[in-house]
Amino acid sequence: MNDKPRMRPVEAFPVQQDGKTSVYLKDPLNFATPLGISPAGYFVLAHFDGQHSFTDVQEAYCKQFGSLLMSDDLKSFIDMLDQHYYLDSERFREYKSAVVLEFRNQTTRAPAHVGVYKADPEELKTQLEGFFSAPSGPGLLNGQVAAATPRAIVAPHIDFHRGGPAYAWAYKPLAESDGADLYVLLGTSHYSGQTPYILTLKDFATPLGLVETDRDFVQRLQAKCAEDCFTDEYLHRGEHSLEFQVVFLKYIAQQRAALTGRPEKPFKIVPILVSSFHSAVVNQTLPEKDSAVGTFLRTLRDLAALESRQVCFVAGVDLAHVGRQFGDREPITDDFLKWVESEDQELVNRLVALDAPGFLNAVAKDQDKRRICGFSPLYSLIHMLDGAQGKHLKYSQAFTPETGSAVTFTSMIFE
Repeated sequence: MNDKPRMRPVEAFPVQQDGKTSVYLKDPLNFATPLGISPAGYFVLAHFDGQHSFTDVQEAYCKQFGSLLMSDDLKSFIDMLDQHYYLDSERFREYKSAVVLEFRNQTTRAPAHVGVYKADPEELKTQLEGFFSAPSGPGLLNGQVAAATPRAIVAPHIDFHRGGPAYAWAYKPLAESDGADLYVLLGTSHYSGQTPYILTLKDFATPLGLVETDRDFVQRLQAKCAEDCFTDEYLHRGEHSLEFQVVFLKYIAQQRAALTGRPEKPFKIVPILVSSFHSAVVNQTLPEKDSAVGTFLRTLRDLAALESRQVCFVAGVDLAHVGRQFGDREPITDDFLKWVESEDQELVNRLVALDAPGFLNAVAKDQDKRRICGFSPLYSLIHMLDGAQGKHLKYSQAFTPETGSAVTFTSMIFE
């Protein structure tokens, strides 16, 4: 065992339950299973940076808590973390290699987040229908195909428990149109890859049936790019930002058919994860100045424009991430959430106007103080929608008392 253990990059946030505080660990890459530990345990693992020896950790523990951390207890704790694949160890690297290889050899991406939504098809349909009929939802689908298919929609990617009705607001206009033949999905990559855009050729399995990826479109897109956009394809394996959109797309296709009596309209998807544009925000430079970003955006726009099929872009994004879970030290107040809403509204206004420089400035002016999770997919979407008319449908804030944190998100369409 390495006597200077190193933690992998993971998410950690405090949870209050029954008057007790614990720390919840989550792996954004979905290799490790979620894990709850004590605050003292979190203090210990915070020293696992590959630089601190066992003795260093024990001395820090004694100074902090006034008691001894026995070597056997420390080794047991380290072994437990390694067993759950939270340590950057040889054991984890072997496991990761095996998992990535297995994923690359599959033609279908399996659902990674069943539990957030129901696994049984009928229960899932009931769950999603409830988001439309909820007090904060847009109302049930009426079966009337009365609107033109949107050129794009913006939907959340927060879990359904907190954001279900907001998804319904975004997808209702699409459900009450004829729908598209091809959906180009732009989703946040919560663990950015080596390239700005990450592609996959895999179909997406859902409890409601298989959703086919347009392999020809994806391959033509890759052919125009100098970088290999499949380098980090494995990031699609556990990413939820696109998975939740695919579930909703399949649901509304089936509901449209059931309500109108028409056959279910077939469709394909182009799944694209977008890495962080944080350096552009810090430097306040347009992301497309990077040749890889600029080439990809031009190619995607050109390929979509050449399509004889109906194309609809779908952005799976959230907005602000504020509070203790995300590193803020000050507690969240009503006045602070009002400020967040006003700043988010300015961002939405720039998006409606398809104002790419203004959209960048709205995030960069305070160095992304609100941690806008969907900046890179939304910025990319702006470049796809020349002349489109944006319409804001619903703004939401999900506050979680257990973590003292909030996530904000919006529902929009472009026609």
